Amino acid sequence: MSALKVKNSTHVKNGHAIVIGGSIAGMLAARVLTNHFARVTVIERDRLPETPGFRKGAPQARHAHALLARGQAVMEALFPGFINDVRSAGGVAMNMGRDLAFYLKGAWCQSFTSAIVTTGASRAVLEYTLYRRLTAGYPQVQFVQEHDVLGLEADKERSRVTGVRLRGRNNGEDQERVLPAELVVDASGRSSRTPEWLTELGYPAPEEVMVNAFPGYATRIYRRPANFAADWKALYMMPMAPNTSRGGIILPMEADEEGERWQVTLIGLAKDYPPTDEAGFLEFAQSLPSSRLYDAIKDAEPLTAPYGYRRAENRLRYYEKLPRYLEGYLVFGDAVYAFNPVYGQGMTVAALGSLVLDECLQLQGRDHPQDNLAGLAQRFQKKLAKVIVGPWQLATGQDMGWAVTEGGKTPDPVTRLVNRYFDQVLGALPHNPMVAEAFFHVQNMLKEPTSLFHPRMLWEVWRTQRTLAATQPTAPALTKLEAALEG
Repeated sequence: MSALKVKNSTHVKNGHAIVIGGSIAGMLAARVLTNHFARVTVIERDRLPETPGFRKGAPQARHAHALLARGQAVMEALFPGFINDVRSAGGVAMNMGRDLAFYLKGAWCQSFTSAIVTTGASRAVLEYTLYRRLTAGYPQVQFVQEHDVLGLEADKERSRVTGVRLRGRNNGEDQERVLPAELVVDASGRSSRTPEWLTELGYPAPEEVMVNAFPGYATRIYRRPANFAADWKALYMMPMAPNTSRGGIILPMEADEEGERWQVTLIGLAKDYPPTDEAGFLEFAQSLPSSRLYDAIKDAEPLTAPYGYRRAENRLRYYEKLPRYLEGYLVFGDAVYAFNPVYGQGMTVAALGSLVLDECLQLQGRDHPQDNLAGLAQRFQKKLAKVIVGPWQLATGQDMGWAVTEGGKTPDPVTRLVNRYFDQVLGALPHNPMVAEAFFHVQNMLKEPTSLFHPRMLWEVWRTQRTLAATQPTAPALTKLEAALEG
């Protein structure tokens, strides 16, 4: 599936579609729906800011966000000029190998010029840019703000959605009303009420699984010191199971009238939560395996108090396994899947899901010319599930390495072997730019994880581990996997 194949629909458009939630996932869904529907309404419980800013309904937005290269490419395809808009608003272009100081497995990665260039910006700027492009460029899109969706409306047979029930939150509109539609997309996030709504209509709720490594985050914004000199634009110290529970991120964010700013997020896994008081925040930063992050912020001016967040477990709802579907009702984004944010996958998986939505609607127009939505719910949920598999395995595979993790299944022998090899990849990454570049392509969802098993990559990982074993007297003995590769 190419990230660049986003085409306007050529078949007769349907009438009205509703998107529940004005998050990044919701706005990407709304943009795709403009290809297939004459009118699109986005219902949002908050008042969306008229300038870039954080909002109550997206508490996770205050923390450092990474828009991976694949997600960036999809958003650019949906909104040509999107990247330039973000950078014009203060976003910073970053070369993954040259501009990112990346620490893991006790070492900083060697600097090199990568083929991957991403953009550092706050979630607020990314969200605002999408909102402005959507409202300015697509007049068929309407936002109904400060409203709660209370439930679904269905036809007499309860086989097809016909709209939603909603009510105003803060504008004195306390009367419930019905908004009709042919298609409803739930992009309301982790707090989605779809399981409850389906049950009310006589449908089974989806099976749900959760893998919780008990992550916690604390973020504050700093003024970048005017005299600060560094060979990096962003810094990431990655927690690693089972022993390195602490990490941190510095990302450039858009400057204000007084100068450049940093978004600094401290990360704690396995219930090792970073504090949200000033002294505790700095003490946690000073306790990281390297002093580089603390050295950067110790004399910097803090612009906000530390802000904490702990609702960050992995959760997956298996809508693709439902025995029957409410026609015309799709579930999307964090309402289906939610990942531990430490792996930076959420926005990019939402972008890939929007391509799935576009593909499915195009197929509907071809296969069901008389009823474009027949079977769409099943088709979409099953195709979306295929997109989720890789990111889910990456996030949960890493999180299962913590002794306190709850949920998930004990890995089988093949999975354990793969995880062991992946651990060797991470160990080689700081010392071998070729391994680092291959990993960054997988991390940014530009290549499949299987690319790390290419014979050349197996050789590079083995060679690097052998060199480390020979030069580091305290290095661990070869694993069974390395021994097998050596043989």
